[in-house]
Amino acid sequence: MTKSTFLLRMLPVVFLALLLGTRGSAQSEIEWDVTLNTDQITQTDKSQLQALERDLVTFLNGQTWTNDRFQEDERIQAIMFLTLREQVQESNKGSGAAVPIPNAFTGTLAIQTVRPIYGVPDVTPIFNTQDKNITFTYRQGEGILFSEQTYLSNLGSIMAFYCYIVLGLDYDTFSPMGGEKYFLKAQEVYNLLPANLTQISKGDKGWRPTERARNRYTLMNDILNPQMLPMRRAYYTYHRLGLDLMSTDIVSGRNNVTLAIEDAQKANASNPNSVYAQAFTDAKRQEIIEIYKGATGVEQNTVITAMSRIDPAKSSAYRAIRYKGPRRAPRSPSRAPSTRNRGGVQ
Repeated sequence: MTKSTFLLRMLPVVFLALLLGTRGSAQSEIEWDVTLNTDQITQTDKSQLQALERDLVTFLNGQTWTNDRFQEDERIQAIMFLTLREQVQESNKGSGAAVPIPNAFTGTLAIQTVRPIYGVPDVTPIFNTQDKNITFTYRQGEGILFSEQTYLSNLGSIMAFYCYIVLGLDYDTFSPMGGEKYFLKAQEVYNLLPANLTQISKGDKGWRPTERARNRYTLMNDILNPQMLPMRRAYYTYHRLGLDLMSTDIVSGRNNVTLAIEDAQKANASNPNSVYAQAFTDAKRQEIIEIYKGATGVEQNTVITAMSRIDPAKSSAYRAIRYKGPRRAPRSPSRAPSTRNRGGVQ
């Protein structure tokens, strides 16, 4: 299942890209459930859109990104929902009507990923994001063009970028800073982009290094920002020392989740309105509310204060933590911890 990097690098670049987009023998560390919504597309041949969806599934589920061996039940569960529109331009016939640009699309990409909680049959959300700045060209029969050595297509770069981000976040939950090399891989994808995609004036909005824009560049930059190291630490504390422990020691596990939330608040205070912090709250908001409904008043107040500072627009939602309704009976353990080492499980 491990990719033979040496052999692939000996292939011509274009052939390498085609191979990565069409091969079926490998299996990704991420199990993607891909949905393509084309309801807003009216003039492009539907067969081209069906081919695009097949190529996305083949590329995402058939490409390996790490040297680790994942068992089938260890693959990261991910959902991708891509809503597409045609890119248009004014008709050259002088009618003023907008006509689609051949093979050019724009749209919105939503991604959600989860991780198992050991000891119970539940999963916890890790990543929940929406990218409203998807633009690319796609020609039927080409597959998804991507190479680790050179830029080939915007669609391939976007897909690879998010695969590395998903891996980095997941690995960070299993070992301290365990996802570092995958975040750096995402940065390498960005560094290979041509200037016309990253320039602030005319480039792809998803890649522009614009202050505080909620896009791919800012997410990557926030994650690798040294000021956000407490947030990186929080992902490990929250999941491996917190949720994974709660099935056997709910008090200690929840205490560690509280420490993680305090770390997240410290990171956000150093870098206010961080896109990375917002990605954390989008994924964790409802879970945190449920966890602390059964906590002590002191814990509740600590978490309400911290989360309201990280996620001020939803501060009223966190006050629901004080709800004193009936608590669920604890679930019986159903799964032992994974034997796979994601960067050195602690």
